[in-house]
Amino acid sequence: MQDPAEILSRFALVELGADLESLPPGARAALPQLKAALDVLHGLYIRQLDEALPADYARVMAGPAGTERDFYEFFLGPWNGLDGDVPVFAGARPRRPGAALYPADLSASALEAALAAASPAEREALEDHYTVVERREGKLHAVPYHVKYREELEALALHLRAAASAAAGDPACAGLAAYLEERAATLVSGDYRSADATWVRLRDTPLEFVIGPYEVYMDGLAGLKAAYEGMLFKVDSKAGADLRAVEEGLVELAAAFPLPLGSKPALGGLAPIVVVDLLYSAGEARQGVMAAAFNLPNDPWVRGNVGWKQVMIRNVMEAKFNMVGKPVAWEVLGKSQASFRAFFSFVLLHEVSHGLGPAFRADGTDLSRALGSFYTPVEEAKADTGALHLMLAKGGRAGIPAFGEAEILDSFVAGLFRSMRFGLGEAHGAANLIEFNWYLEHGVLSWDKSGHLRSNPTGLAAAAAGLLEELCRVEAGATTPEAEAFVRRWKNVSPELEAAIDRLSSIPTDIRPRFRL
Repeated sequence: MQDPAEILSRFALVELGADLESLPPGARAALPQLKAALDVLHGLYIRQLDEALPADYARVMAGPAGTERDFYEFFLGPWNGLDGDVPVFAGARPRRPGAALYPADLSASALEAALAAASPAEREALEDHYTVVERREGKLHAVPYHVKYREELEALALHLRAAASAAAGDPACAGLAAYLEERAATLVSGDYRSADATWVRLRDTPLEFVIGPYEVYMDGLAGLKAAYEGMLFKVDSKAGADLRAVEEGLVELAAAFPLPLGSKPALGGLAPIVVVDLLYSAGEARQGVMAAAFNLPNDPWVRGNVGWKQVMIRNVMEAKFNMVGKPVAWEVLGKSQASFRAFFSFVLLHEVSHGLGPAFRADGTDLSRALGSFYTPVEEAKADTGALHLMLAKGGRAGIPAFGEAEILDSFVAGLFRSMRFGLGEAHGAANLIEFNWYLEHGVLSWDKSGHLRSNPTGLAAAAAGLLEELCRVEAGATTPEAEAFVRRWKNVSPELEAAIDRLSSIPTDIRPRFRL
């Protein structure tokens, strides 16, 4: 049995917040209701993880302060998210691959057989990102989220409407108030698309508020079902304005990505970039390792017809680089030219790259449906590789700062090792291994006799371009078995890599937030 106190010790406690006094009155007035809405969503997400978990979670959180409560608060359950969701407390049952989104005894092969036997309409409903699959009288049925979770969603919507009312009288918050009203309605109706589009278009607002079912990482059975998450941010409008050149250069950046086999992009026209400080989070966004940036929505129609928004979480990013990334770079490389400026640009372009390259296959199929559970590791590797390629090929143009190749490579390696320490068995870990082993095989990285990495940026540009082309090819045309073979080919863990990761034990793995709000 793993030691939960030892697991928690790998994370540095960091207080996160921002100056709220500078917010306009309407935004300050809306904050308590927005926080309350996120707390409702938090309980909903815990129910998605396991139907028996809410009672267990409530028991632990009502108990005395200590390791168990800290562990549940951070990982949202008794499972170690850094190590394949292994239970770490006596009596805890294993986490189901499909969470509470499928019948407990349903296997991936049985789901595939049921999908093959279903009518087109039934299959569409069963594969929908926003349905829970249940078994009734021996047959699988799809229950929409807004039906399954109606009680929680109606309570959540009440808080959003109250927040909208509090903000509505402030001219600086008019757009935010209208969005909150629309989001409340769509969460209850299950028609998320219009509010997602409104959120993408929403600019020059003092707060960013993201709430809904988005990512499919929770679904280890089929990689289809979206998990609920929510985040509340204070916006730094000046910092965001400084990045407008990247937005304006998006067409040029998109042209740097291959579109093999007749695949099509999802370039919808808008791709606003906002710089924010995190105030509060809930659901999947508060579970374990925290994102430093994200790119939403995932709906291919919204991305193709409207666009997407890229959110750079500055206070999280700075904490991660200062407490983890910089010391990791020095330990792994022996010496390092890694910089926060390059790290920030890489994370920004990672999010930009999620919106570039193939989004639909030649027949119109979106990639997550085509590749199933292998979509996420391939897409995450594509976003990383796309960011690296853009920094190398477009530095000094389209709003991208110019960096030296050594600074780019060292910052990239620091990010890889920081991420690989979260666990090599999940999707992001597999993506990191694909990238690391590719650059090792292409001579960009090598091991020396001391077990340190040596970086050779000479062939970096060609290797990055080659990997990007290969990843886009897999997305555009690989069958699921071919995608599986590709991931397995590149995700091996060598003894040298294991030893290098082990040497990082004195450095925090990541941060563990405490919110001031």
